[in-house]
Amino acid sequence: MENIFWTAYTQNERHSTIEKIKNAIKNHGDIIDFKLFSDVSINMTIEIEESKIDSLYDALRELIAIDKFEYLKSISKLERTIYLNITFAKGTGNLSIEAPNFPG
Repeated sequence: MENIFWTAYTQNERHSTIEKIKNAIKNHGDIIDFKLFSDVSINMTIEIEESKIDSLYDALRELIAIDKFEYLKSISKLERTIYLNITFAKGTGNLSIEAPNFPG
């Protein structure tokens, strides 16, 4: 069974958009991995039953601009993997995360 690759874009604020996307995915499947690339993009690996893929796609389309996907129209309960890449148009590439000072 082939993996699914989705590419998406958004002009919206990154933190709130990620939270909305996480909630949408939680209602359909599970995020098993993610990687942030500064404040420019995020890659998510999602495990989901094949029968829920079409409804996840529709839920994400309400939140972000996502490339066209041909609906599977499946009733299968087989687990599938989706690789979702989201680019944040307002990203600068200069994200810095300050680490707290620890004694020692």
